[in-house]
Amino acid sequence: MNVVLLEGDETGQELLHDAVRVLAPDLVGLRTTFVRFDLSLANRRRTKNAVVRQAADALREHRYGIKAATITPEGSDDVGSPNALLREWIDATLILRTGRRIPGVRPVSGVIAPIAVVRMAVGDA
Repeated sequence: MNVVLLEGDETGQELLHDAVRVLAPDLVGLRTTFVRFDLSLANRRRTKNAVVRQAADALREHRYGIKAATITPEGSDDVGSPNALLREWIDATLILRTGRRIPGVRPVSGVIAPIAVVRMAVGDA
């Protein structure tokens, strides 16, 4: 199973690493390969959003991804929202924030309800 990891800025990395831990092959019983993209604000600026385009292409190819929190700059002349660009470039209406169970994988904690992902903000963002 290939999983696209859309790494973000420092505040989102800890949550992403926790999410990835539950996909460890010894837990889920599937061989997992992570395809990583650095969507930090600095890297999006440096690549002029080319990294977001590459990540969108990988999402279309592998069909599964986990995205860390990222910073969206406020200036209209800046790189913009990576979420909006990803939605546009993968021809999506929204980015789903609830999880689905992986077929054949039993939940470790015994939880059987769908996974809920809580968004987190830092400061005024």
